[in-house]
Formats: sequence, structure tokens, C-alpha cells
Amino acid sequence: MKSIGLRDVLCDSGPLAALFNRSDSYHAQALAYFKRHGSHVRLLTTWEVMSEVMYFLDFSAHAQADLLLWLHEGAARDRVRIASLQTDDLLGLSAMMRKYADRPMDLADASLVWLANSSGVTDIITVDRADFAVYRTNKRKAFKNVFSD
Repeated sequence: MKSIGLRDVLCDSGPLAALFNRSDSYHAQALAYFKRHGSHVRLLTTWEVMSEVMYFLDFSAHAQADLLLWLHEGAARDRVRIASLQTDDLLGLSAMMRKYADRPMDLADASLVWLANSSGVTDIITVDRADFAVYRTNKRKAFKNVFSD
């Protein structure tokens, strides 16, 4: 599953939304991260995260379209993989969301924890430092936020 030289990293919505929104407070950090690491990482994410990014970019149809083109190019080069939840995954997501109800955990975050459980990857790029500092995989592995690397 891993291509030589690529590091798999989970990708939350914040860095992607920031990359395509110049007025986002994380835009410069996102731009710097992708310039520095873009050719060395494969982003693993979910359609639930992509839906959240599109919502964050709803101020501009052009920004949304640019994101889709960027994702298509990344997927074509095996630099982006977008996972799909199945009906059988919903019970586990429901249990996770109840477990972290004090945060509260949204569907996009739950889908990334699900993806970590299924892929074994716990490195993540996110602006949601507080929540991902608390979330754990089924094997109790912590997430490592590498967005500032």
C-alpha cells in the first residue's frame, strides 16, 4: 500500500480549508507545510472530511472547484486517498462519538479515528490540536500532529 518514499499522514479538514482560503489564519502554515512536505506525503482522509472542507469553502465556488482539481491530481499521483465509510462502520462511529461526547466529536473527526484504526496511521495534520490530543485509536495509540513539522 505504501509507495517508496511516501509517508502516510491522516488529513483533517482545517489544513485543506486553510490552503484554499487566503484569509484563513492557518493559510500561511498550510502553504508552508504543503510546499515543504507535499512531495513526500500521501494524505489519507475521508469523504466526511472532504464534505466539511467544502462547507468551510462555501464562500467561493472557485475555491471549492480548485480543491476538487487538487484532490483529483493528488489521487491520480497516489498522493491523496479518500476512504469511504460503510454501513457496518456506523455502530463503531456511534460508540466513538458517545465516548467523546464531552468534546464533542463530530462525524469528520470520528471518520479520521476510524481511518487510523483501519490503516494503522496516527500521524495527522490538523488545526484541531485539543481534540486530537485526546482521541485514541482502538489500540490506545495517540495521534501525532505533524502539521507544524
